[in-house]
Amino acid sequence: MEWVDYPMFEYEKALGAREVTSLQGSLSSGGEGSEDLLIARATFLRAVGGKAGGVLPTTQSKIEESHRELRKRRTKRQSTRFLVHGLHEYKGKFNPQMARSLINVVDPTATSLIDPFCGSGTSLIEGLRLGLHVGGVDKNPLAAWMAQVKLRTLRASGDVSLGLRFGQVVDQVTDRMRGALGRGAVVTPPHVTSDDDAYLRHWFPEPVLAGLWAALDVADEEPDDVCADVVRLTVSNIVRSVSWQLPEDLRVRRRPATWTPPDVVEVFSKAAGGNALALQEVGLASSIDRSLSSVVLHGSSQSDDVLRAVATEGRRLVLTSPPYATALPYIDTDRLSLVLLGLAQAHEIKVLERELTGSREWTAKVHREWDSARSVNRDDLPAEVLTLIRRIAAFNARDDAGFRRAAVPSLLYRYFSDMGRTLTAMGTVLRPGERAIMVVGSNRTGRGESQVAISTPELVGAVAEDRGYVLNEIISLETWPRYGMHAANAVNEERAVVLTRKDEQLSA
Repeated sequence: MEWVDYPMFEYEKALGAREVTSLQGSLSSGGEGSEDLLIARATFLRAVGGKAGGVLPTTQSKIEESHRELRKRRTKRQSTRFLVHGLHEYKGKFNPQMARSLINVVDPTATSLIDPFCGSGTSLIEGLRLGLHVGGVDKNPLAAWMAQVKLRTLRASGDVSLGLRFGQVVDQVTDRMRGALGRGAVVTPPHVTSDDDAYLRHWFPEPVLAGLWAALDVADEEPDDVCADVVRLTVSNIVRSVSWQLPEDLRVRRRPATWTPPDVVEVFSKAAGGNALALQEVGLASSIDRSLSSVVLHGSSQSDDVLRAVATEGRRLVLTSPPYATALPYIDTDRLSLVLLGLAQAHEIKVLERELTGSREWTAKVHREWDSARSVNRDDLPAEVLTLIRRIAAFNARDDAGFRRAAVPSLLYRYFSDMGRTLTAMGTVLRPGERAIMVVGSNRTGRGESQVAISTPELVGAVAEDRGYVLNEIISLETWPRYGMHAANAVNEERAVVLTRKDEQLSA
């Protein structure tokens, strides 16, 4: 066996070794056929010894090598945007190698994967590539749509004409965009409300908005075409860079009035060129088994009915990366795409942000309700969570904390209550003995001597034990250091909380 030739984190080396052991142990034939299984599924092996001598490259190494070759990259670095993973940026996106490896390590015999916080679909994509039925849920309409499009595009694997067809559609789009810019006036589609039209005109220079509507108009002419879907993804992926929104700020913040808008056709063309290469990769990849199902719903991970709707028969595995406590502002970050694509109306943005698990946004009334719930432990959270929350509240009282820090204890209580409800809902689709993996990161609150670490993985594990699960282990997973304006609040280590559904009824 040969390991990948790019530098690996220590956790990747450990997961790689466990993958080999787990995959070989999953064979009922006592190890016979392990070479084929490792070639098909291993994440961190570059090649495996063949039965007739020599070595054969693994499927994953060939995919990553194809990604680099198409882009003429000679550096040996891990590729995380291979196939459909890089079609659209998404804050907090799961590392695809991590997702693939965890499936192999924790339950290589699973036939169905469920992700209650699927985001842009990373775990679902890797599950489908490994031959699993996949089902995902997300409360963010853009994330759910993005995951649907990526899975649909992945299902076109083996269609060698895909990249060429996309290029032809892109030519139509750029011609239509230039025509719209030449006319000057913005032609708003008839389905757009007057309020949404005013909102978009406030956030986009008129020539830019005219070009974006023209691009979407071409995509709407072929609503069921994968290439049209990828055009929409491409438009969504550039909206922040061509808008009045300050792109490096995740919150709502306007650029200075001196900003000069870029040529929207050039920006789109460059982004489309990258996605054309991705579709070439998809076309060269092995076909996906058409018998496998893939379902993504916009909905709540706390709903039993929603999770049942995305679950298929067979042995089930949950793999998810939930939002952290006091999470990233996903809706604010994506608000322009949501309104432009018709996935939400402008007046719904604040409500959507408040509804996300881990959100820091709420009304004064909701704040009071959660203060009351925390004071009596209404949701029966475990002692470990309550001890942390009381400690933070005590520091805040001592330091006369401002309103944002003062809200943290009740925000945390709401977060762990929401996680408890998700774990309970997961228990309605997981049978006794089936596994769940929740990848979460720790964070912190407070300043100076009053700073308190929030060990989210251990606390989620404690909540899970109270909701009918056995906590098997917590696997440390390093992440790349973050830079930029949000680096001070970044999480540089994640951990995988591995659970098993108990053979007993879940507590309420």
